Amino acid sequence: MNDMSVLSRDPQDFLFFDTETRALPDLEDPRWGDVTQAGAARYGKSCKVVVFRYCIGNGPMRRWDLDDFSKTLKWREAPPDLLEHLARALKGETWFVAWNSFFDRHVCNGGMVRPSAGPALPVRVVLDAMAQATASNLPAKLEGASRAIGRSGKVELGKHLIALFAPADGGTPQSHPVEWEQYKGYADVDVEELRAVFLATRPLWRWEWEQFWTSETINDRGLPIDAHFVARAKVLADAYMTQVDERVVEYTHGVCWSVNQHVALANWVADGVAHLPEAADILVKKYEEDAEGDGLVAAALSLSRDRVERLIAYLERLDEKQGLTDDEFDVLQLLETRLYGASATPKKFGKMLPMLDGRYRLCGQYTFNGAQQTGRFSSRGAQVHNLTRAFVGMEDQAPGREAEAIEFISEMEIEE
Repeated sequence: MNDMSVLSRDPQDFLFFDTETRALPDLEDPRWGDVTQAGAARYGKSCKVVVFRYCIGNGPMRRWDLDDFSKTLKWREAPPDLLEHLARALKGETWFVAWNSFFDRHVCNGGMVRPSAGPALPVRVVLDAMAQATASNLPAKLEGASRAIGRSGKVELGKHLIALFAPADGGTPQSHPVEWEQYKGYADVDVEELRAVFLATRPLWRWEWEQFWTSETINDRGLPIDAHFVARAKVLADAYMTQVDERVVEYTHGVCWSVNQHVALANWVADGVAHLPEAADILVKKYEEDAEGDGLVAAALSLSRDRVERLIAYLERLDEKQGLTDDEFDVLQLLETRLYGASATPKKFGKMLPMLDGRYRLCGQYTFNGAQQTGRFSSRGAQVHNLTRAFVGMEDQAPGREAEAIEFISEMEIEE
């Protein structure tokens, strides 16, 4: 039976916190030091926390910072009120609250010296202000959520300061003392804003937090990945994309050079079918009044999948009736290349590799309350919700033939 109670009505039972980090030097894979490539779980083992900002309830902001990057923050040396709150949280009496807490939980467990063998912040100790904000139909970005409740948002210098101090070879408090003070102030604002959003939104019921903690447990467990297969599939995907782009150059006679040049390709196709009004109309995403008042003109073009499929069908019908000119045939081939070559799925192989942990598992792929209004999960990182289920050339085979497809790909020899 769902527990319709809230965790607590007392703000003092919630510690709001935010962290800033720095990548460790000499990593086995340099990509592990970039959270955008490695994901939070892998990055948490490849960084150190340099700024820990927190406030308890409506209390004042507290700073715990690493002013010497040659050292590491140790949980045993944390401020007394932080340790006291942690002790209560481990008993289930209080909680830590962060924005996108999967990141902060992992860097606190991996980027600081833990007090024991287990994680300093177990799953059930941490809440996510972002999950609560999206449940109230606020934006998933802290900046947008803050402004939605009438506050001023984040510090504009934030991205610049992160880029300065986060890399392993970046700035230090000694090399950039002014920016370091700005960085610490930036962290103050983030905590103030996430606290304001959390206290302004509907408290999730206990049963909702139970679902969230289950979700985070699944995220920590991760998805088992065949790293060898994925590495070879990446080689295939890279070779395939090279061939696709070569065909784009061939069919457009050098005007375009990549299947992902959305605007340039749309304009090239529009020029190629301008003499075919019905085909040209399929491309138009938006019309607007002509500047001279002579009627409507195309204001925006689109090569979305449905439009490309309709254009291909139109040109194939035209080919059956009267044949295509050489230029029209080039357009048809370009559209077919775009239809099958612009998929983002092959890129997922390369994206997975730096995100795998030591167990060859892909962690942190699901976002609780990722979609506003519906509350459904969304996917991040490798976007596993969007993985294709079809096998090229085996669409009509009986179920269970996937293993043969995998064996076939594994045995392929790729010429460099």
